Formats: sequence, C-alpha cells, structure tokens
Amino acid sequence: MDDPKETIFVWLTDEGNRTILLFALAVGLGLASLAFFFDGTSGSPTRTEFSLLVAAMVVVFYMTLRTNTY
Repeated sequence: MDDPKETIFVWLTDEGNRTILLFALAVGLGLASLAFFFDGTSGSPTRTEFSLLVAAMVVVFYMTLRTNTY
C-alpha cells in the first residue's frame, strides 16, 4: 500500500483540490459567523462574528492572489 502521508501530500498539491479546500474553509467561516449571529441574543454582531467574517475574506483574498489569473 502507498504511504498515507505521501498520498495526502500528492492530493493537497493538486491545484483543484487545494482550491476546493480553501473555498470550503471560506464558506465554513462565513456560515459559522452567520450561525453565531442568529444564535446570539444581542441585535448586533460581536467580535467573534466579525473576526470569522474577516478570516473568510482573508482566505478569499489569498485565493485570488494565489491563482493569479489575469
């Protein structure tokens, strides 16, 4: 059998898989922020929700810099 670490490394070096993972991370961060907002009792966003949104925007910005498609 193949080495599991090598298999994961090969899978992660594929650009398509990496893009899907980064997109899923950004969506997950955004949905977590939305869930915290609807779960909260205050009527305004908290620092945690704002931080999750900023993290999602940073991931998307990183993806745009990484792809470099002009």
